[in-house]
Amino acid sequence: MRTRHKNAMPQTLEQCDDIVAAATGCPAPDCGSLVIDYRLAVRVRLGHPEDWEFTCCRCGIVFTVTQGELIFQSVPTQWLSANIHAV
Repeated sequence: MRTRHKNAMPQTLEQCDDIVAAATGCPAPDCGSLVIDYRLAVRVRLGHPEDWEFTCCRCGIVFTVTQGELIFQSVPTQWLSANIHAV
């Protein structure tokens, strides 16, 4: 039986609104795997770039990446609707 990784993406859509995902490539020689990590949206502050810590599930290396070096980072849904006003 497979064990679920501690940073595995939640399965319900309701929980997805509270999660921010980021991805990068593993820096280990001869690996290069795509590594994805998840954070609670409340831990990601707009305008305050913070480093992300990743653990490669292929080779096991633990490494840190600055926000500017990420392949992608999703944003909390409240950031998308912050400037929308009803008329």
